Amino acid sequence: MLTWYLCREILKPFILITAILSALLVAGEMSEILGRVVSGQYSDWAILAIIGYQLPILIPELLPAAFFLAALTSLNRMSEESERIILHAIGQSDSDILKQVLLYTALPAMVVMLAFTHWLTPVSQGNLTRYLIEQQNRPLTDIVTPGDFYSLNQRNTTLYAQRSNPSEGTLLSVFMVRAEDDRIAVNTAPSARIETQQQRQYLTLFNGAQRIFSLTPDETEKIDYRQFALYIPSAESGGSSSSRDASSTAALWQSNRQSNRSDAIERSMLAGLIPVLAIWAVALTRVKPRKGKVGAVAMGIVLYIIFTFGQQTLQTAVEKGQLPLIASPWWYLGFLALVGVALVRRHR
Repeated sequence: MLTWYLCREILKPFILITAILSALLVAGEMSEILGRVVSGQYSDWAILAIIGYQLPILIPELLPAAFFLAALTSLNRMSEESERIILHAIGQSDSDILKQVLLYTALPAMVVMLAFTHWLTPVSQGNLTRYLIEQQNRPLTDIVTPGDFYSLNQRNTTLYAQRSNPSEGTLLSVFMVRAEDDRIAVNTAPSARIETQQQRQYLTLFNGAQRIFSLTPDETEKIDYRQFALYIPSAESGGSSSSRDASSTAALWQSNRQSNRSDAIERSMLAGLIPVLAIWAVALTRVKPRKGKVGAVAMGIVLYIIFTFGQQTLQTAVEKGQLPLIASPWWYLGFLALVGVALVRRHR
């Protein structure tokens, strides 16, 4: 009965807090995504796919904080309402409560966290990266909205099409301005479409004219053409950091680079923080008659910031090679756990 009660009192707010924090983070990401959807850079339904990929990436960042806050508030309420005193009276010490909190709430939460950090998050990161590249590399004929100007930032070019023919994938009545050094090139053509050559994407204008305005010297040149092709650079992966985030733990550990192996260890250390926080939640909320819960919760928040800052500092030092791999924060979490257990077992 006690086990079920503790699980319910901690896991319900844990799930609720995780959901609320996830919604807040997703809402923060939505503004940028919506802007790209409105501008045509992403397709209309891209926002749902991106949110679906981002959730498994964001949730591991929230789980330790959400669990600690849920355990802290629930256990402190039990102390404030004298439920812990009743438990002590029937032979349930703080150490017994700690064992049940660890076994039935912290360890399951840690297993969920490990599933995210070692599997779900890397898979989602890889899928998200590929999806964003696909969205950014869509043909311009799918992106450009007739009647609106579209900027090709990679080529210092602005494109405008009066109409389009979606069935043929062409833009009609095309106007394009491109700035290069001290020259401005203005292209007009009755039609344009995307063509792919050697896995490169080109915007090809047909039967048009190009006027080149040179500022130094001041002169104008006109060229009529049957075809004019402008290379459109493809979006690529975000770099080594993005690739590392999407790599499996086994691949990171087999790497010769310390930064990769450190990242593999960090995925487990993030989950290892949860049982440490469970110990401190029990320690901070020991029975203190007529003491308000604000003190315990406020102290818990301060300690959480200190604990995570220390862990992240050590992890960063190891990743950069300033400390050996053996100095990863497993010992730091072990030290915090021992101090927390000592506080739980001390006499009131």
